[in-house]
Parts: sequence; structure tokens; C-alpha cells
Amino acid sequence: MIKFLKEIFLGVDLGTHSTKLYLKDKGFLKEVPTVIAFNKRQNSVVAIGEEARKMLGRNPENIEVVKPLTHGVVTNFDEALYFLNYLLEEIRKEYFSLLGTKFLIGVPLGLTEVQKRGVIDVGIGAGAKKVYLVEEPIAFALGANLEIEEAKGFLVVDIGGGTTDIALISLGGIVIGKSIRIGGETFNQNIINYLKEKYEVIIGEGQAENIKTTISSIINKTSQTFVVKGRDIYSGLPKEVIFTSQDLRESLLESLLEIANHLKDIINSAPPDLLGDISNLGLFLGGGGSLIEGIDVFLEKEVKVKVNLIEEPKFSVIRGIGKIIEDFSRYQKILLTL
Repeated sequence: MIKFLKEIFLGVDLGTHSTKLYLKDKGFLKEVPTVIAFNKRQNSVVAIGEEARKMLGRNPENIEVVKPLTHGVVTNFDEALYFLNYLLEEIRKEYFSLLGTKFLIGVPLGLTEVQKRGVIDVGIGAGAKKVYLVEEPIAFALGANLEIEEAKGFLVVDIGGGTTDIALISLGGIVIGKSIRIGGETFNQNIINYLKEKYEVIIGEGQAENIKTTISSIINKTSQTFVVKGRDIYSGLPKEVIFTSQDLRESLLESLLEIANHLKDIINSAPPDLLGDISNLGLFLGGGGSLIEGIDVFLEKEVKVKVNLIEEPKFSVIRGIGKIIEDFSRYQKILLTL
């Protein structure tokens, strides 16, 4: 039975790896892989979300599997439009709105005006009458229950699928921050490169993701292993190797050090009064990438600042987006303007 709403106000954490949705007055709805598959011969959509994700690396020549976002930025406009439109149509099967649809979409730091406009255009094209944007570190901080409107400095680190956003927030705004092109998908590529160089075996992105989520620790645990089944780079024949948590640590080390170095730059650039807040409060770590055990300990050792791993770190941004939607009159002033 269709339910009636005054309006559909949809929060969207549009991520490189997955997209999360929040509906005003209803709460968190679902998480969907940000993947879409097309039949090139028939010029039609074959699958979206989880079904499309399963096709990655297994698709025949006539099926193209596309990720509409790269490093948090819409790089395939038409595919992103199909994807958002599909999500909205799924919601409209359950809810009918009298006043139409609005989107609040989280975006990474440092987007150009053209890139921001591109996100808005995708939302409008998918059927929204109004599209608002919020910088993901702001949403992240709200989702972590930080009192960002206070005269106090909060340093947040969000390791997402395509980017890591680092921001120092005070009085409801970003004092300094940067978005770096390192995230969960970078970690997957790190694993692929590591296996090729150390074990002379080739694997695909799907298996790299499975390795990362199965091992899920850079703390050396002899019991934590993964049997990698790939192709020998010389013979081209199947080859198996054992991948451990130590291998995961070594494969991710360069990327983690880069995140740490950017963190140090932000801390070194912080105004003196806010630096005191960082020393007292530490930094707040979240995002799907932070679920790998030991990353918080690694960063704490590197930057010499206490690291607070927030609860349910994968959902910090969408929680914050939901908080904005539910109290829109209070938080509208912190949204991006074009």
C-alpha cells in the first residue's frame, strides 16, 4: 500500500563505492552499491546496485559495468542520472508526495563550481524540484554528534570509498581542510599491485575487495589469512597464494602514510587556539575505510594525536545528512551555496 507524504525529502550520501539514503521522518532507508550495468547492443539498463556490482570483472563484451563516480566526483553524468532516478523511483513505489521531491546530497571537499553544478543537475534530472549540497566533513561531524556550532575546533577524518576528507571545523564551518584521492578503492588497487609485485599473481578488483573485508586488519595476526586465487603473471595459469594481515599492512602502508602526512599538514596549519582543542579532544575518525582494524592506532602513532574511532563509522555522513533534514531550519545556513 502506498503511503502519503507531504514531500519526499531525500538525503543522499552519493559515494564512489556505495550510496546511502535517508528519508525525512522515516530515517535511514538503505545502502546500494554505486554501480550500473548497460547492455550496449540494446542500449538498455541491465542491472543497478548489488546485481550490477556482482557483474564487475565478469561481464561479457556487450555488457558495460560503470561506476558513475570517481573519487567522489560525478564522472559519468548519464549513468549517475540513471542511478539516482532508479533510487527515486524505488522510493516512489512506496511513497506518494503531494509537494514533490527534494534532495540533500553530500559532496567531498574542494569541488569546483562546475562539479557542484554537475551534482545539482543530476539531482534535478532525476526528478527533484530542489537540490541542496553539504560538504561531507560537516555532515560527518554532525553524524559523530560533535557540537560543530561551538567555538571549538574539531578535526575529522573520513576515509570513504574514493576519497579521504580531512577538515578542521569550528563555528559551523570548515577552517581548513582537504580532500585527497585515497580511499577504499585505492586500498583495493594497493592490494592488486602488491600481489603482482610480491607474489607474481594477478587478481581483479572484486577479489581485492574480498581480501580487504575478510582480513580487515593491519595488526599482525597469524590466524587471519585469505587464499588468493589468481593468474600467474608468467605462465598465465591459475595460482594460489596465502595473504595475511601483515601482507595487508604492507600493501596499504604507502597510502596510510600519505593520509598521515596530509593530516600533519592540516595540524601544522591550524590556528594556535584550535590546535589546543585538537590536543585536548584528539581527531575523530570514520568512514568505511576506518573499519580496517589498526588504522586508528597507526594514525595515532604517526601524528601524535589521540584518535577517536566513532560509532558505526561507515554511516557517519548519512547520519549527519539525516540530522540536517530533520532540523532543516537550524542547519540550512551550513549548506553550500552556488
